[in-house]
Amino acid sequence: MSKRDKLIINNLKMLSLDMIREAGHGNVFLNIAASKVFYTLYLKHLMFEIHRPNYINRDRVLVNNEFLPTYYAANYLFTRNLTIDNLKDFKRMDSPTPGILTSMTPGVQVGGINPGDIIGEAVGISLGKRYLDTLIKDELKKNSILDFKTYCICKLSDLMSGTSYEALSFASTEEVKDLIYIVINDDISKDSKTSEVFTEELMDRLMALNIDLDVINDNLSAIDDAIDDAKRNKKSTVILINIKDKEEDEFYTDLPLDKDNMDALRNEYGIPSAFATIEEVKVEIKEELARRLAKPLSKWHELVEEYRENKKINEIIDFLELGRVNVNFKSENIKINDSYEEELILSNSKIFNLIAAKSPFVLAASNDNFYYNKCLINNTSFMNKEEKTGRNILFGERILALGSVSLGLASLGFKMFIATSLTYESAMESFIKIASLNNLDITYVFTEDTFLNTYEELGFHPINEINNLRSIPGLITFRPADINEVLGVYEIITSHKKTTAIIVGNINTKKLEDTNPKYVLGGAYRVRKEREEANAIIISSGSEVPIALRLATELAPYGIDFRVVSMPSSELFAMQNEKYQNMLLPSHVKTFIVEYSSKDFWYKYATGKEYILGIDKYVLGGTKEELLNAYNLNIDSLKAQIIEQMKK
Repeated sequence: MSKRDKLIINNLKMLSLDMIREAGHGNVFLNIAASKVFYTLYLKHLMFEIHRPNYINRDRVLVNNEFLPTYYAANYLFTRNLTIDNLKDFKRMDSPTPGILTSMTPGVQVGGINPGDIIGEAVGISLGKRYLDTLIKDELKKNSILDFKTYCICKLSDLMSGTSYEALSFASTEEVKDLIYIVINDDISKDSKTSEVFTEELMDRLMALNIDLDVINDNLSAIDDAIDDAKRNKKSTVILINIKDKEEDEFYTDLPLDKDNMDALRNEYGIPSAFATIEEVKVEIKEELARRLAKPLSKWHELVEEYRENKKINEIIDFLELGRVNVNFKSENIKINDSYEEELILSNSKIFNLIAAKSPFVLAASNDNFYYNKCLINNTSFMNKEEKTGRNILFGERILALGSVSLGLASLGFKMFIATSLTYESAMESFIKIASLNNLDITYVFTEDTFLNTYEELGFHPINEINNLRSIPGLITFRPADINEVLGVYEIITSHKKTTAIIVGNINTKKLEDTNPKYVLGGAYRVRKEREEANAIIISSGSEVPIALRLATELAPYGIDFRVVSMPSSELFAMQNEKYQNMLLPSHVKTFIVEYSSKDFWYKYATGKEYILGIDKYVLGGTKEELLNAYNLNIDSLKAQIIEQMKK
């Protein structure tokens, strides 16, 4: 290791240790180990523009959250995307250096919550790059203007997760390339025998998936050579770095990061104070990067300018630079016959396809349920290693890969529609949280939402999943009642870049008389007006809105003058002003809820718990009629419960 290498690496380490000390916690060992990786990557391999964080042909880097101090320090030293003040604010509120990678940080990819999340996201980025690359090559009949690679800096635990197993299996089936996983084997210092056994098992698994494994020690030349080999490789590569060569690195210490120890380290390496950069380091980095990046960047920009006149290529460039898909959709342009009636998933499919036809950057993804959810883009194929521009991505039973890979695609800017059964909501939830946190343009289409809409052969019915979605911060959840409300949902989805969920049933649904696409934006609105003065209100959503309307009609002879409110989106209703909320749901009027899901969400709207006509038990098997009778949810039982409450 040269004097220059030591200067830069030690400064990188000290910055990361300062961040860990300032935050009060962090893995010192892992960040010290990662310093050589980030040094080698940024100075010798990564393509990026120092002052332009979102340069579209930059190599993408995903990072396990435990390495973030060193990663942020590297971004400060090498790219100038961050400032010293940003590093000082590590893990503080509203900081661009939070404890998980988010879109708040310039030039970085979104991060993950659980081990292995970033493995799948890396696959999604490479898959999206291949799709765009093929579109460009088909248009130009020559080499693409995109040649970025995706690097994933992670731990052994990431490769041991279920998400990584599924994502790497999917990547192998699809022959996704340009993926380089740099895995720091931190376990070797704890139990080398166990680690060796795992390395052998890992080698067998990766070999079966046609992924190369390169096992090296943590010295600069080995890391440099391994990355060079991986870049030349036509397959995806895992570089496993064993941390056992400590003789060159005085930073491997179990000493606490107190003031005395930190001062001693700074004195030894000539760093004047906390969060300081040695002037010599700045000069070395500037000269090194200028020499390496100038020529390829100049050549790339010249090439892009040459192809800008091509309309399709220009659209791809604009898409990558903007990071979003612009499609126009107006519900008033769609005329629905009054006699319209069909399964809501079919209505959803038709409107979704109107959207998908407007842009090649709209993609659909599902597990093995395309047959059930009908969320298939027509007039295009399934994406695979032969049909690289197919726009329907089938994951089979890989539900974790469906969630994580789609995050990677969305982080490139694709407008993703992910369709699956609502019974898989819990498996998808952590990915939905990441999408919502980063405001990714993903719409999750969930089907089979209650036992009214569940295929009976499934045997297990969703109960709490609808309200789980409603509780996720930043997510807008829609449960439309009919075709009109589905139209309203898609008008909102296309005009706002938000993470959304649509819950649609699969029973025949009529167009309701007083639903309106434009009113969906308010979150809730009146679909049955009281005759004189309402003495009761029913709030409902989705498939239960027609039931609520029927109850209002059949209970009118009992002197109950109902207002029926459809609430397709509780989140949008909560955003409305207090005047609108009180006008629609006056607190002095008895308010019932009719929704065949768990009751807990509805307490804030219902007059009391007896006014929530739902279900709080797991439902296993049974016909719809049996279930309605068993849980007192058939029409006669609902009427009796309402009458009883109105007497009080």
